[in-house]
Amino acid sequence: MRITNSLLQSRILRDLQGNLSALARAQAQISSGKRFEKMSEDPAAGASVLTSDRGLRGIEQYRRNSAAARTRTDAEESVLDQLTDLLTRAKQLAVQEGNATSTPTTRAAAKAEVDRLIEQVVSLGNTKVGSEYLFAGHLVTSAAFDTAGNYLGDDGQRQSEIGEGYRITTNHTGRELLVSSGVMTGLKALSTELGTGTPSTVAGTLTALETALTNTQTLLATTGARVGQIESAMQNSDALSTNLTLRRSRDFDADIEEASTRLISLQTTLQASLQAASRILNTTLTDYLR
Repeated sequence: MRITNSLLQSRILRDLQGNLSALARAQAQISSGKRFEKMSEDPAAGASVLTSDRGLRGIEQYRRNSAAARTRTDAEESVLDQLTDLLTRAKQLAVQEGNATSTPTTRAAAKAEVDRLIEQVVSLGNTKVGSEYLFAGHLVTSAAFDTAGNYLGDDGQRQSEIGEGYRITTNHTGRELLVSSGVMTGLKALSTELGTGTPSTVAGTLTALETALTNTQTLLATTGARVGQIESAMQNSDALSTNLTLRRSRDFDADIEEASTRLISLQTTLQASLQAASRILNTTLTDYLR
């Protein structure tokens, strides 16, 4: 193959352009801290980065779901703790007024206190988290109970996806909280007997109050288990996020020390190439004929 002066010049310029491009990439890696700017520069690593990004976005959504679920379960746990205290006080009044020392006057005073307890229980049933009623089922924009303690919500249960394919129920309904548990029935029965009954009939309400308290404790245990599930899911999300972040960094972040070494090497190569090219391109026909 005959090497003409024009062909030689073209090859030299092409090689110089390649050296300049490599130098520019190395400089870009150092200044940006990224291994590449376009997918075409490293398709395999680019695809891995996109996969990591999708995973991180999903984890961020699971974290938001978990945080919202934790807010609801924490609020419910607080309500159940307060409900336990109110039922415990109601039991104390039933025991106090269910013995022979009870009088109409003391029972009237106890009834007034129990009626206040009922008002507090209804208020707890209408607890709101943000703008939503916690115990109204799916009817979150309306109060769960009226002033008489009648349930107005539905039986819908809120669920949250706190991990890939992992959904949990995040609330009890008001029906579970105060109706099925026997809380309202037990307290109203105590109020009625304190108003019109005798010490023996007042004492007879203790069984219903005990049942209500036991059911409340069961709901509290269930809520506590849900809190544990949410915390576990959040820890898993944190661990997975760390792994994906590290993998993304490995695929996308430049090794600055390596890039700096390569930049120096490329600069040396380019300088040598420029010097060689200068000598060759400056050679004249007379030089060839000597």
